[in-house]
Amino acid sequence: MPLVVNPAQMDRKSRIVALRLVLLTLRCMENWKHDVDDYDRAMILVAVAAITAERLLRADHSESHAALKEPLPPGLMARCNVSSIASATGLNRESTRRKVDSLIEKGLLVRLENGTITFAPGVVQEQSTQALVRRQLEGVVRTTNDLVRDGVLEFAKDDPNANPDGV
Repeated sequence: MPLVVNPAQMDRKSRIVALRLVLLTLRCMENWKHDVDDYDRAMILVAVAAITAERLLRADHSESHAALKEPLPPGLMARCNVSSIASATGLNRESTRRKVDSLIEKGLLVRLENGTITFAPGVVQEQSTQALVRRQLEGVVRTTNDLVRDGVLEFAKDDPNANPDGV
C-alpha cells in the first residue's frame, strides 16, 4: 500500500513536518560530505550521480544495473560537464570547475576525453559508497516513520479516486 499525505494533519503539524524534513536534509548532507571537505564538493558529487544516472529511473533496466556493485556501461550514462553541474548545484561555473578539478585530483571523479565528468572507476563500487547509501536510506526510513506516527503520512485506503502519487 502506498503512503499518502493527510492534508489536514499536514496543515495542523506543518512546523513539525518542516523540522523533520530540515533534519533529514541536514543528515543527508552530512552523509554526502563524509568523503569531501565541504558542502559544495558534496553537492557536486550528488549532481554528478543524478545527472549521469537519472535516466535509469525513467527506463527499464536490467537487474545488473540496479545494484551499485556493478559498474554502469558508459552508454547508459548521460553526459555531465561543468556547466550542467553548475546549473544543478547553483554554483558559479568557475567555482564548479575548480572544485571538480579538486575532486579529480582526489580520485573521486574523472574527466573523459570528450569532456564528460563521471565517477572514477571503482568509486561507486567501494564498500564506503554502499554504506553511505545505507545511512541515507536509514535516515529516510526514520523520517518516514516519524511522519507516519505524526499522522501526516498514512497508508492509502482503497479509494479509486485517490491520487497515486500520494499528494
